[in-house]
Formats: sequence, structure tokens, C-alpha cells
Amino acid sequence: MKILLAASEVAPIIKLGGLGDVIGSLPKALEKLGVNADVVVPYFPLAKIENIDIYKSHVIDVEFNGETIPVDVYKAKLPDSNVDVFMLKNDKYFSTGGTNAYAKTISETEMFSFFDSAVVTFIASEFNTYDLVHCNDWHTGLITHLLEDAMGDSRPATLFTIHNLMYQGIGDASIVREVGIVPGEHALIDWDIADGDLNMIQQGVTSADFVNAVSPSYAKEILTPEFGGKLVDILNDRVGRITGIINGIDYKAFPRSYDQNNWQTEKPKIKKRLMEKLNLTYTEDRPIFSFIGRVDPNQKGLDILLEAVPDIVKNGGAFVLLGSGDKIWEVKYQELCNQPELKGKVSITNKFDVELADLIYAGSDFLLIPSKYEPCGLIQIIAMWYGTVPIVHAVGGLKDTVIDHVNGLSFDEYSADALRGSLRSAMELYSSPEDMKEIINTTLIQDFSWTKSAVEYAKLYERIIKSRQ
Repeated sequence: MKILLAASEVAPIIKLGGLGDVIGSLPKALEKLGVNADVVVPYFPLAKIENIDIYKSHVIDVEFNGETIPVDVYKAKLPDSNVDVFMLKNDKYFSTGGTNAYAKTISETEMFSFFDSAVVTFIASEFNTYDLVHCNDWHTGLITHLLEDAMGDSRPATLFTIHNLMYQGIGDASIVREVGIVPGEHALIDWDIADGDLNMIQQGVTSADFVNAVSPSYAKEILTPEFGGKLVDILNDRVGRITGIINGIDYKAFPRSYDQNNWQTEKPKIKKRLMEKLNLTYTEDRPIFSFIGRVDPNQKGLDILLEAVPDIVKNGGAFVLLGSGDKIWEVKYQELCNQPELKGKVSITNKFDVELADLIYAGSDFLLIPSKYEPCGLIQIIAMWYGTVPIVHAVGGLKDTVIDHVNGLSFDEYSADALRGSLRSAMELYSSPEDMKEIINTTLIQDFSWTKSAVEYAKLYERIIKSRQ
């Protein structure tokens, strides 16, 4: 079985967000199962190739917007694997990309429509040897349509994965003609562009052989108006061909200096170092509640969390935030540090800092993830790996990975009061050393490695390929 994963990024070569981690890890796990998996991504100028052997393989001519445009195909290996990564280079279309994961501008949608055309041309240059093309998020939304047009019944089977339905890649309807699709020949495309724009994630959903989301619960949630939004009817039309597979994690990327046997002596040392680094008032009995992530008020639960921070401090805890994003909300959190009753007990750092993030994961007692929605989420899994108890809103992948009072704490209703209820439970847990010890020991032995998820993907690939045959 030969698979091609198409995406906008692949870690560690090109990494903008969680998608890069998935594409950098899944094919390596598939390789261990005997699945021949390649990756194709744009070759952006910011690609990190310093320690990677890379060479120009060949040139393909891509038909786009009435022109024949040459694209250089570079080939490399994913580090510590035999997975081939094909990087498509064109100075006109890929010279400015790779700097923002969620720009969704007209220029970006045109960039990725060109990428989709190039991927189809690349598949032809490889003599159509792939059994299945696995497309990821809106950036690859036109590949399935273009494959059908270019190859007909001889095309590979297709899978389209939704990593986050809220980011849809909406561009000008003229993109349809640029990629060579003739209006009137695709009823679904004609229906989409009737309002003057093209929704690329919608195109992936409607034209792929099968659709999946990055957790079983999220796959069900997007079939409801609350989570599916304007695409809910389209998604429900495909309900028999939608499933969910939880993302895995590459634990090698998160080294830790302790395990079940010595965390009780090592973790407190890291906690003290963290509090000193962030100028927090240190006492051994003060629990640290942390938030790590994008400052996104529409997804990450920042509104209910802001209401709850004073309760954390009032009940004897400290609060730490690391992340950047919405400037208005960054200021709202920074203002917490100016409140006299919170001084020395709240730390707000608005930047992306991997080293500090690792220290917070390891040194905190609880990690707060009150997201309004969360397709999968990896930070709750990372927190557990470090013996830090996640507190989550039970949605999407958070619901699938965190069991209340077993390997974390969870609340069902999206509200500040519900979050406060879990915070009270956390304080009770913290004040009961034996109960806290038991739940930490449970978190430390959780296994969310890619091995399990890769098995599920391999089964899904086989199912799609057989159904197409």
C-alpha cells in the first residue's frame, strides 16, 4: 500500500502549528507498520533544511491560469526515517508562504490552489503509483476534484482530513478557472461559487472518497449546527463516510527527567525553578495552574478563564499564561498583573517560547484547557506525559482523552461557573496528597503515541482503497 500525504507543512522542516507535527509523525508511524508513505508540501523559503540531505529530483510543468509554470521537485527524508518528503518549489507562488498558519487571504488561497494543481501534476510524474492520496485541511481542498478531472477512474483513492473546520480557505471564485475547472461540469463547485467565492474545505469534504476528523468526538460534533456551522448540511450528507481518529504524539519531542518512580522528588524542584523564573511568590503548598496556547478568544476559552483567574489566586493558587495571538485579549490578561491582590501570583508571557513551555508543562500542577471547541488538542496529552493534571472542557479530542478524576478533570458546560467547579475539585485534589499522587501516576503511564493512531489510519486506508476498487 502506497500513500501520499499532501499538506501545507511537515515538522521539523516546515512547522506553523499542530498540523506540521501530525504530518511529521504519522508517516513515520505508518512506515513501521509496513505502509509506504510519502509526503508532499510546498518548498517555502523558511524551510529548515540545514541538517537534511535534500536534492532536486526533477521538474514538472503545471498548467495554471492559462500558463505553463515550471515547478522544481526537491526530495528529502524525514529525520530518523525512510519517509520521502517531496517539496515543490516555485518562486512566484511559494515565496511568501510559511509564515502564518491562518492567514486565509485571497493570495493564500490562490497559492494553495496552485499547490493543489502542482500536486496532481506531481502524482502524474510519479506514474500514478499511489493507492491513496491523503489530503489535509483546506490547503489541499481542490486536489480531489483535480485528480478526478485529470485521471478519471484511474485516479488514486482519496481521504480528506479536517483538522479544524473553522479555518476553511475561502477565496475568489476565479480560482476555479485558474486551476482549469470548467464551470458547469461540476454541480457541487457551481453551487459553491454561486455566492462569488470558493470554499476550499467544502470542496475537499464534498469530493473526497472519505472524510475524517482528528478525534471521534469532533467527527460527531461537526454534524451539529453548533460545530458544523454553514457546512453542517453538507457534512451530514456524507455521514456514512465520516469518521474520527485521535491524533497521536511523538514523545521523543518531549524529553522528561522523571517517571513514576521519582516524580515526587524531581517535579517539585522544577516547579520551584519555574516560579523563580517567572517571579512568582514561592511556597511549597501553592499549586500552579497554567495555560499554554494561542490567545484565541473564539476557541480557547479565554473569556471564561479570565473570570476564573481571581478564584485561583483567592483559593491559594498561582496562574501562568504562555501564548500570543489576539492583541486585545493579550492586554486583558496583562492587566491581571496590575491588580494588587494578584501581584506575585500571576504571570503572563505573550510570546512563543518552546523552552519556557517545556518548563511550564513539567513544573505546573494543573494545565487549563477550557476550549469552546477542540478538534483534537495535544497539550492535554503533553501535560499528562509530564504528570501535570489537565483540566478540560469536555469537547472534541479533550473529551476523548481526559477521563474526569482518572487522568484529569473535566467539565461539561461551557461557562465560568462550570470551570470554577473543576478548579474547586482541583484544590480538593491538591490538598489530598494520596489522591493527587494516584491521578499523577495515572497520567504518567498514558500512551497516546502515534502507534495506535497509525494502525487506525492504515485500516481506514485499506477500507477506502477496497471500496474504490
